[in-house]
Amino acid sequence: MSIFFRNNKNNVEDMYKSIYNTYRERVFYYINGKVKDRNDIRDIAQNVFFHLWEYRESLGGANTENIIFKTCNQEISKFFKTQRKHIFEKNYNIPETPDDAVDQLDSKLIKEQQLQAMQDSIELLPTSSKKMFTMNKLEGVTQEKIAVQLNLSKKIVQKQISDALVFLQNFHKNS
Repeated sequence: MSIFFRNNKNNVEDMYKSIYNTYRERVFYYINGKVKDRNDIRDIAQNVFFHLWEYRESLGGANTENIIFKTCNQEISKFFKTQRKHIFEKNYNIPETPDDAVDQLDSKLIKEQQLQAMQDSIELLPTSSKKMFTMNKLEGVTQEKIAVQLNLSKKIVQKQISDALVFLQNFHKNS
């Protein structure tokens, strides 16, 4: 590059613009010969010209075209290396933990046993407490609505549900 270009920043930028306008289509078609996806081609071409911009001070001599296409090859190579790495990560990822299907099945069986034990203990409640507890805790009916439906005071409903909870807690604590 001549001393004139090095000393004048605007001229270096003008030279880069000229190189970009001259080579952008050739770079695009060169990359297109090696990579098929249009978006990938654009990304690689952008990387090429970004790299050239970073080293624009070195451009402008007789070897400018060689530098441009060598940069294309480097960026294409980087692209394929990244692609291979992603394929390896996606397809050959070794699980960090062993198959836990047996543990999941055991956990599910334990939960089902606990649920069955809870249902069995609910059956031990007095009929009125069982009805109020089931309506409130399992069906989601509010205590106010239960009181209205059963024609009872809200305090009685609260007491029955509270007593039922205490009974169930004690029953399961002792079993």
